[in-house]
Amino acid sequence: MKPKNFLHTNAPKTPAVRRPPLGLLVVCLLISAGILLLSLGKAFQLPGFMLLVAALSAGYGLMPGLYTALALAALSAWLSNPPASSLWVLSALGATALISGGVRKALQQQQETSNQLAWLSYALQALLAANRREQLLTAIPSLLEPLGAQVGVWWLQHGELRLHHTSHPREAEALEQVAMQARTQGAAVYTQCGQPLHHCVAIPLYERNKITAVVSLKRRRAFGPQTQGYLEQLAQAASSRLTSIAEQAEAHLMHQLSTALVAADSVTVLAERALALLTSALGVQHGIILQQQGSRMRILARLDVKQPPDDCWQAHISDSQGLFWTVYRTGQPIFIDQLEQKTSIQSIAVHPIGLSNRPRARVLLGLAHPQPYPWLPCTQDLLAMACRSIGLALEGAIARQRLERVLELSHKATLEDSESLYQQVLTSAVELIPGAEAGSLLVRKGERFHFQAAVGYDLESLQGLSFSEQDHLKWYGHHPAGWYAGEPRILSSEQASIQERSASSSAGQTVAHTRRIQSNLAVPVLYQGSVLALLNLDNFHDPQAFGSDSLEVARFFATPVAALLHQAHTRQSLAEAALSDPLTGLANRRAFNKFFDEELARSRRYQQSFALLVLDLQGFKAINDRLGHAFGDEALVRVAQALQKTSRKSDGLFRLGGDEFAAILPRTTADRAMHVAQRYAKAVQAIRIEGVPLGVNIGLAVYPQDGSSKEDLLRLADQRMYAAKAQRVSILSQNSSISYKTLSLAIP
Repeated sequence: MKPKNFLHTNAPKTPAVRRPPLGLLVVCLLISAGILLLSLGKAFQLPGFMLLVAALSAGYGLMPGLYTALALAALSAWLSNPPASSLWVLSALGATALISGGVRKALQQQQETSNQLAWLSYALQALLAANRREQLLTAIPSLLEPLGAQVGVWWLQHGELRLHHTSHPREAEALEQVAMQARTQGAAVYTQCGQPLHHCVAIPLYERNKITAVVSLKRRRAFGPQTQGYLEQLAQAASSRLTSIAEQAEAHLMHQLSTALVAADSVTVLAERALALLTSALGVQHGIILQQQGSRMRILARLDVKQPPDDCWQAHISDSQGLFWTVYRTGQPIFIDQLEQKTSIQSIAVHPIGLSNRPRARVLLGLAHPQPYPWLPCTQDLLAMACRSIGLALEGAIARQRLERVLELSHKATLEDSESLYQQVLTSAVELIPGAEAGSLLVRKGERFHFQAAVGYDLESLQGLSFSEQDHLKWYGHHPAGWYAGEPRILSSEQASIQERSASSSAGQTVAHTRRIQSNLAVPVLYQGSVLALLNLDNFHDPQAFGSDSLEVARFFATPVAALLHQAHTRQSLAEAALSDPLTGLANRRAFNKFFDEELARSRRYQQSFALLVLDLQGFKAINDRLGHAFGDEALVRVAQALQKTSRKSDGLFRLGGDEFAAILPRTTADRAMHVAQRYAKAVQAIRIEGVPLGVNIGLAVYPQDGSSKEDLLRLADQRMYAAKAQRVSILSQNSSISYKTLSLAIP
């Protein structure tokens, strides 16, 4: 059996007090007249009169009874009763009228109380049956109908009362005035209003201790203390139900959000799921989530229930004074129920996503609807809670994104050359550190710092500039201890002149590229107690672009980047030191030892493998003996060139002396190293010097499976190289830990 739906059932009516039928009055009059006319005796006259007066007073009220008593007393005197007797009759009949009238009034009050209690019980059950805020507010006028009053319901939007429903539109103005008094005083108001004057009452409804609506009533009869009490009980019940509805909606939405966001594996997926839930829960048709990056807003997710005829967001995003940029700067949400201009959207809300202690709202939520939409206080509270939840989830996803980017850079560090790595490090910093839209990276070379990468600037025009550490200390501006500790610092055009703080370069040309900067974040990149590089991140539009969140990300980013830049710097230095071999252009034995030590330390730290290849040329002595040393030098150069063509940029190639070469292959497994060795052997065998062929014997050792020390790896590689030479093959492949098989590359 379905429960009774109180919201769609007619409210109980308050019945009027039933009066005795006219026939009863006629009967009483006939009996009294008969007693008088037939002279049944004086003993029956007074009881008959009292019966008539009692019936009139009980049925029609005190005054009809008193008038009747006066008339009957006069009739008794006319029938020749003594005056004293007539006075006695009048007193008895008057007392009867008073008693009967009092009984009637008590019965009326009892019946009215019973009816009002029944009405109150019905109204309370009807309020409990409401599942939505609009449903409850719409039901209130019909619930108050039995009071015989004109009813208006007003809800609060952006500090103003707006009409939600009224039973008598003509009386809306008078009802609104009383409602405004209740909203101002924050309590029930009982007064008189309208023309002619009526009794009016206005009672505020609360949601979470905030006024969300006001109910006003107007009628001719006064609202007695008992009725006032019932109205206030009803208001309390409605307020409790409004709070309960809001809490249930929040709990349901928060549960859906937490379930959906936890399972999101990327920032984009998280934003898309959040938008889908919010637009569905609030019943709006358009949603967007943006992330600020420099001077633009990047779309993380967008959802349109119905495709708008134009880009409904563009005007609000592109304008620097638009809604999104205003919320970005102030951190305060904006709600507009109805836009003034006619566009494809008529209502819009922009809300910051994230923690409240951030200097700028980096991520923003936009919701819009093609028709006017009431952004009620409860809806605003719901959005605030949802945005905090989304913000926490987004921060976690963005942190994972930063970590993935650092790991990606670490992987590329072994594959890319130094210049490419410098640019990728800077580009990643501009993208990941909040507030940045441009930047530059200066790397130490000797005693001066030189530009190695730029975003938002012409790198070619900057590469001729260099700075001393004292120049950078002036630019840094804080206590030198912060510089040598690698502590990031923020410089804003609101606090100091950036041009004046700009360090003077050797050419005196640094002012030009600092003129546009409104805010700067300088990050000294520290490695083993020395500043290896300076990372400058700039914003051209907002003096307060960088904040505490920017510092947090910069500190996180600086530590792994220091290791990457050191690795790139070391590799670049080794490449320069390798030029000490004027014949082949390869690194020499000193560079080999340094590279070997650093690669061994890095592989131990990150638990990665690398391979060592030792090469010894075959046929080189015959070229020297037959053709002379000039052709021998040519053979060495061509071998070096062949090895370089078949190597990765991250591989280290070395000439150890004479006709001995070596290669170190970072992040390389044994199988991969074997393929590289085969390519080397084929490349060398393809060389002919005046018809004389060359060959090579290669010994291979892989860290850590073949040894954990430099000595062990070198000894094993040499042993395998000599074993290959003894068996007249280019390289021996390790088939197991103790056995070898020969390749088909025979030594000529």
